Amino acid sequence: MKKKTNFLIIVTLLFLTCISHAQNDNVNKNNYLGASIQAYPAGIIPTINLEHFTNENSSFVYRIGANLTDRQDFSEENDHEEGSGFGGSVGYRKYFKFKKGDFFIGANIDLWYLSIDWENNLGLPTETIGNTNILVVQPWLEGGYFFNLNETSRLGLALGFGREINVITDGNDVAQDFIGSINIQYMFKI
Repeated sequence: MKKKTNFLIIVTLLFLTCISHAQNDNVNKNNYLGASIQAYPAGIIPTINLEHFTNENSSFVYRIGANLTDRQDFSEENDHEEGSGFGGSVGYRKYFKFKKGDFFIGANIDLWYLSIDWENNLGLPTETIGNTNILVVQPWLEGGYFFNLNETSRLGLALGFGREINVITDGNDVAQDFIGSINIQYMFKI
């Protein structure tokens, strides 16, 4: 539990530092704050997002949030896996103006600390259950479109593709694999 608390404190401090930097930037006031829901076949990731534009067509994206997973029978390691945890990500986006909004492509790297409950052979004499704590690094690419609702807010939809990599495992092995996702985002100018 102490590791999870320390990790959450570090990610929160990094996110607050990014917000502070973006708000103190006198060169470019084009920063957005918002929220997103990223869904993938085995779960959802709700986040709070900060997007800091370095110029009119490029930005850095910082996210902090939770990862809630129910891997059902997707895992090759266990019959059932379910869990949650906290983390965040850093990403880069490139924008291309189109009509009333912008297409974008981006690259991201997420870091998640997850606690996964797993089960095998339920109801059989060889039944096993347990818990594994993992630190997951998840590089992924995204592409999507932001529709400008007005001068200060926008709504976006993105598709993502990446890979979950368990870099630290405390307990039995749990799933790690390629991942596809859809992400809905609402952002407003700060």
